[in-house]
Amino acid sequence: MTNAKQPSVTWLYVMGFLTVAMGAVAIASPLIAGTAIVYLVGAVLLIAGITQIAGGIQADTMSHKLMPLILGVVTTLGGIAALAHPLVGLEVLTLFLAAYFVAEGIWKVIASFNFRPAQGWLALLFSGIITWLLGAMIWLQWPDSGLWAIGILVGVNLLMTGMALLALAATVGKIADQMDSQMHDGQAPA
Repeated sequence: MTNAKQPSVTWLYVMGFLTVAMGAVAIASPLIAGTAIVYLVGAVLLIAGITQIAGGIQADTMSHKLMPLILGVVTTLGGIAALAHPLVGLEVLTLFLAAYFVAEGIWKVIASFNFRPAQGWLALLFSGIITWLLGAMIWLQWPDSGLWAIGILVGVNLLMTGMALLALAATVGKIADQMDSQMHDGQAPA
C-alpha cells in the first residue's frame, strides 16, 4: 500500500492566527482600519476608472466611447477624492453602509413572514431586526459613526474569518491524523 501525502494545515493555522490578529487590531483601532479600507476602495475606483477610460478611448464608434468615458471619468474622480480625503470617504462609505443595513433589515423582516410556516423563520426575523437596528444606529450617529463603524465591522469580520480558519485547520488536521493512523495500521481509509 502506498502512503498518500497528507494535507498540511500549517498555512491554515498561520492564516487563521494572522486574520484573528488583524481583526483584533481593527477592532482596537477602528479609525485606522476604516481609513485603510477607504484607501483600498479609492485605489480600486482609480484603477477601474482608468481602465474604463482606456476602454472608451479604444472603442470604435462615438456611441461606444461615450458611456465608458463618462463612467471612467466619474469613477476616476471618485477614486481620487477618496484617496485625497479619506475621512470624507469614510463618512460616505458609512452612510452607504447604514442605508444598506436598513434596507437589508427591512427586506429580511418582510421575507421572514413569507417563510413563516417553515422552521427557522424566526431566525431570519431576528437577523432582520438586528440588521435594521445596526443600520439605524449607524445612521443616527452619522457622521460620527464614520469614525468607528467600518473599522469595527471589518474587524469583526476578520476575527470571525480567522476563527473559522482555525476551526477548519483543527478539523483538517484531525482528519489527516486519522487517515495517517489508518494507513499505518494497514486499514483502508473509511
